Amino acid sequence: MMSALAYFGGHDFSCGVRTWDDQATYDALKSDLLARCARQSVADLVRGLDEYFPGGLSSLSHLFLDERRRVLANVIRATLERHEETYRKIWEENRKLVHYLREADAPIPEALAIIARHVLEQQVSVELQSPPNLAAIPDRVVAIVDEAKALGLTLDLMRQRFIMQHAVAHALALVAESPSRERVAQATALIEGAWRLGIRYGRWATQNRFFQIWTERPDARAELLPLATALGFSLAA
Repeated sequence: MMSALAYFGGHDFSCGVRTWDDQATYDALKSDLLARCARQSVADLVRGLDEYFPGGLSSLSHLFLDERRRVLANVIRATLERHEETYRKIWEENRKLVHYLREADAPIPEALAIIARHVLEQQVSVELQSPPNLAAIPDRVVAIVDEAKALGLTLDLMRQRFIMQHAVAHALALVAESPSRERVAQATALIEGAWRLGIRYGRWATQNRFFQIWTERPDARAELLPLATALGFSLAA
């Protein structure tokens, strides 16, 4: 097969596919299309694609759904990354002003509020994704969320729920393996921290797993009591 793919930006792709003729035909096709591209004439390039692929061109919509979503995710990620530095610069340049507006009980311009929320949410994501196995919520995350609350901004941390669910499940697995005071304290701190930050961690599933541990380890119930309290249980040792 011979194929050519042109990307015009955003979601605009154009692809031609045809059966293989010979190496000379392919070399001529490739040379001509690259020359048209070098001349920076989009119309000329599209005409070339039509000429070399008379069976019709394919676009992003011709892909299967999963592949289409994967390509679009890459496109969106690349687009956002180009603007991330601009957002961070705007936030840092106006951070003191936003805090002063809040202290003066003056409304924060919606444009600055949107940028602040976005930058702070991204900072939380980076902090939570840095450790391979999250054992505790970093102090930096707590500081970021507290700053947002002080500014009257509500962060959308829904995307972080998977990280927190994995961290809590891992902490409970360690508790089930050996319910020491240290491991119970670690799991308790994770759960209380997630609740304070407003990050969902799978409370119902966590309660079920904890009660299973409580039932299986009656000898360790005194150590498990703080975790029971954090999960909303009222159990006697």
